[in-house]
Amino acid sequence: MKPKYSSYEEINRDLKILKVEKELDFHRVFQSFDQLKDGFTPYKLATNTFGAVSSVIKGSGGIQAFLITSVLKIIFKRFFK
Repeated sequence: MKPKYSSYEEINRDLKILKVEKELDFHRVFQSFDQLKDGFTPYKLATNTFGAVSSVIKGSGGIQAFLITSVLKIIFKRFFK
């Protein structure tokens, strides 16, 4: 549905609003890209891997899960910091 304008001021007002909305969308896209990029750092990948590994290990027993998770954290902290 096309808006009907009765003056140039209405047109200019809508153009200004559209320009601001465009700038906001542009900044949101770059912010999302930065967040995605930050998610692929070695430390974040290691942290996500720990979460997945620990959820699998938790079913195997408390002490075993604790030991394996602790060893993996030590290894990843040394290599990925």
